[in-house]
Amino acid sequence: MKALKLIGLQIKVNFGISALRWHLENDLKRFFGSVGLILLVAVSIGPLFFFYLRMLQSAYDLAGALGQPGVIIASAVVLASLLVLVFGLSYVMSVFYFSKDLSMLVPLPLRPAEILGAKFAVVLLYDYLTAAPFYLPALWVYGVNSGSGPLYWVAGMIIFLLVPVIPLALTSAFMLLLMRLTNLSRKRDTVRLIGLFAFLAILLAVNFSLTAIPAGDERQYLEKILLEEQGLVNYSTRAYPPALFAARALTAGGASALLNFAWFLGISLAGIALVLWLGQRMFYQGLIGASEVERGKVLSREELARKTAGASSPALAIAMREIKYLLRTPIYLFNSLAMLVIVPVVLLIPLITGDGMGSFLSTFQDGVPRMLQILGGAVFTGVMALFTPAASSSFSREGKLFWISQVIPVSPPEQIRGKVIYSLLIAALFVPVVALAGILLLSWGIIDVLLAALAGMVLSLPAITSSLLIDLLRPYLTWDNPQKAIKQNFNVLFGMAAGGGFYFLLYLAGRYVYDNTAALWPVYLTVLGGAALAGLIFYLILIKIAPARYRDIVV
Repeated sequence: MKALKLIGLQIKVNFGISALRWHLENDLKRFFGSVGLILLVAVSIGPLFFFYLRMLQSAYDLAGALGQPGVIIASAVVLASLLVLVFGLSYVMSVFYFSKDLSMLVPLPLRPAEILGAKFAVVLLYDYLTAAPFYLPALWVYGVNSGSGPLYWVAGMIIFLLVPVIPLALTSAFMLLLMRLTNLSRKRDTVRLIGLFAFLAILLAVNFSLTAIPAGDERQYLEKILLEEQGLVNYSTRAYPPALFAARALTAGGASALLNFAWFLGISLAGIALVLWLGQRMFYQGLIGASEVERGKVLSREELARKTAGASSPALAIAMREIKYLLRTPIYLFNSLAMLVIVPVVLLIPLITGDGMGSFLSTFQDGVPRMLQILGGAVFTGVMALFTPAASSSFSREGKLFWISQVIPVSPPEQIRGKVIYSLLIAALFVPVVALAGILLLSWGIIDVLLAALAGMVLSLPAITSSLLIDLLRPYLTWDNPQKAIKQNFNVLFGMAAGGGFYFLLYLAGRYVYDNTAALWPVYLTVLGGAALAGLIFYLILIKIAPARYRDIVV
């Protein structure tokens, strides 16, 4: 009973249910504003959802012709589970170990497993939001096209409730072990960050190795998969075997479906049991030292005089403050730089395994003009800037300490410049990835690399400045654990939507210019000129409204 009450309390706190109820009774404007934001996010992703449904329908038609329509269920479970596993790493760390309510929960007469179980339930509810857009459309497409009965829909919803459990259990078990092993290390934040990135890299490497197609035997291998009964389903679930049980539970029928459902349920319950067992033995040990701050280095008078003798630009000082804050908060660093690990691993593994990349690269290098290759590398940098929450959560990450930015002797426009510089530096971290890919895979020269780097920085500007503008207009400063400043911050989603919409407009403009000129230089200039102009406009708006916004924001 205590555990259930604790779970209910955690849900109310983390999802803001009590606050929403209070706004409904006392502040309807704030209530409808919150609901409106949720609806706006739902509407903004509507086109992507429609495209995903169309893609699933096409996949069902193709797989159905091969007698293997169940592959769309299997693939959806694999995709949803992989996303929960990858993006749950930093969130599990934040909710388990950096929530402010731990100082109140730990002294209570509660077992470690009860506290951990309540927090596991909170993360699980959030993971349903991650799994739902990928699993539920596949469930719908298969069920409608196959004419499935009521038992299918009941089983499908139960499996939906179980889909995030296994990957979340694996993530939680890893995090409990990591925090337990590093809790007393002087460089525990650095070691934990290395552990997170290493786990991510190993996960991707294992996934690629299990799903790799043998080089030289691609045709025979694919023919075997297509001709073998349920070959596509078996292949798509090689990287994540539990998905095979989920898919067969919904598509096999009869006793086989019941048996596979039992297997999937049993593995899910075993995962929860493992987390609770580890939590009872390791949770408190991992908390030891979590709130301690390492003593700073003692400076001599000469060192202090040397460090304070010079003065840097206020904007550069703000940028350095942002960088130091990022480095001192592993959760922010992992969320901001996870793609910097994922992308090189994704590029390197097919080359190492020989997964049919040689012929593709040869065709791409010979068939795509060099100018488009360079523009593609620049677009990659811009898109990475869009998906990195450095700018879209820049003000929100300051939280209740935002008052410091309001009182320091640095004008708001200078602080805006510093945040732009910081965000550009984060985007610039992806330039070496583009450069290495271009040099090693596409035989780029130094001029090509420089052009791609410069164009990438220009294309990053509209994503950075528009995201900063959104976060300045409505900063989320009332979070109670650092992860919420990113994962529960609508500004991150709004920044992605705004930047994505603008990049789509740039694509349309470039396509229009090419259709009318059949030349690449005008396309290059149009795209880069449009990005530079938009970035400048958003920046000027930021500078204009910054003094009033800094004055009006109440922490």
